Amino acid sequence: MIDLAVLQQGLAMLASPWTFLALSAGLAGGILIGALPGLTATMAVAVLAPFTFFMEATIGIPFLLGIYKGAIYGGSIPAILVNTPGTAAAAATARDGYALTQQGKSRKALELSLYSSVVADFMATLVLIMVAIPLASIAIRFGSPEFALLYLIALTMIATVSGESFLKGMIAAGLGLLVASIGLDPMSGYQRFTFGNTDLLGGVSLIPLLIGMFALSEILMQLTHPPERPSGALPVVEHGGERLKWAEFWALRPTILRSTSLGTFLGSLPGLGAEISCWIAYGLARERSREPEKFGKGSLEGLAAAESGNNAVVPAALIPMTVFGIPGDTITAVLIGALMAQGMMPGPLLIQQNPGFLFGLFLVLLVTNVLLLIFGLAAIRWLKQVTRIPSTVLYPCVLLLCVCGAYAVNSSTFDLLILVVGGGLGYLMRRTHFPIAPLIIGLLLGPGFESAVRQSLVFSNGSLAIFWSRPGSLILLILLALVILTMAWRGLVKAGVMRKRSKSHPPKSNNT
Repeated sequence: MIDLAVLQQGLAMLASPWTFLALSAGLAGGILIGALPGLTATMAVAVLAPFTFFMEATIGIPFLLGIYKGAIYGGSIPAILVNTPGTAAAAATARDGYALTQQGKSRKALELSLYSSVVADFMATLVLIMVAIPLASIAIRFGSPEFALLYLIALTMIATVSGESFLKGMIAAGLGLLVASIGLDPMSGYQRFTFGNTDLLGGVSLIPLLIGMFALSEILMQLTHPPERPSGALPVVEHGGERLKWAEFWALRPTILRSTSLGTFLGSLPGLGAEISCWIAYGLARERSREPEKFGKGSLEGLAAAESGNNAVVPAALIPMTVFGIPGDTITAVLIGALMAQGMMPGPLLIQQNPGFLFGLFLVLLVTNVLLLIFGLAAIRWLKQVTRIPSTVLYPCVLLLCVCGAYAVNSSTFDLLILVVGGGLGYLMRRTHFPIAPLIIGLLLGPGFESAVRQSLVFSNGSLAIFWSRPGSLILLILLALVILTMAWRGLVKAGVMRKRSKSHPPKSNNT
């Protein structure tokens, strides 16, 4: 139950002109960034996060949330206009969005994308508000064994869903745990993997590493493997063109509600970001549609499903972050770093120690939907030319922000080295198809996971029975077993499919 003091703090945060200005600037900037092919939402939040460390939390965090929400929506603009998704979350949007543009219905597609995004975001935000505090009241009762198993479940899930290979996902997560162990042992004080370097005594600086792995590696990928873009002139969206009719939008409500529910559920699970949710929502909508043959050819259902599915993930990904301190996706991993830099600990302690701030954040998320509608309508009219900005102008500017952001964290040149190493590592992982998300999640959860395991063993005098002798830990252990069994079943099914394909298409023999 929210008391009067918490309500007053939340309303004061919302009423602050600086909070409103930061939110508006973040949302507008996010839409612009999302509309620029090659710039991702994760890159934007990671690069700009260090600049919020010098702001109050009531200003900096809303700014980053605005960037997050705006970029996820903004990616649909180039996807619809030129068949080039601005972000990976808009990949499914391009299938029917660009087909509508080719039919001369680009304005209708842009409006449907916007309205579906706003509705999905609003509904998912309501779910966040309704479930966060009750779940946190349960999480606050967790002890070390429960948190150890919870972290292990999160690491297993993120490794399972973040790439095609579970083995690569586990290797990446293990590497993240290894990097997290660099520095001083939290219990004994011994140095670990510092190699005599005093700059590593406090561990690897998180934000420079995130900027390197997400932003710098993305720049390297874009420069060495530039995506193919459609040639030809950018379609013109006339202000008086064909618009979306209310009857058309109302007829799509089952699709939007279903995709929003799916996106909210997937977003609340660690590791299942908007990039995955959009395709699952799109596929489900096609299965349930009365006209599946129209998908990929300009289906309003397909476009609404993709945009509802990916935008519902944004508020839902905040559920594991605010309740358990576990990132819902890579962007919330950066947000956790930003909150920690502000002296706040994500998870149940955030609700216990900073309830006014969290309630204000909920109100900010609701207001963001109104601003998204306003800014989105303006973007439909004014951002027609944004995809023409050349990469020769774009990437040097982003690189400059990467360097400035990494240095600004601690004013340390060693952080620039971490930036370069992170960029190189991220680039190699992308080239070899290793998922980056498990490494980042492992890095973030590593200290908490280690502390929870070691404290549990201290309390039990080294007995592992503590992980199944308590009701809460037993439930989580069963859940972990279900996750592993599901993963194994998926692997067997995939192996069976590959075996059938190999039998139906045997390799040709080379007879000489």
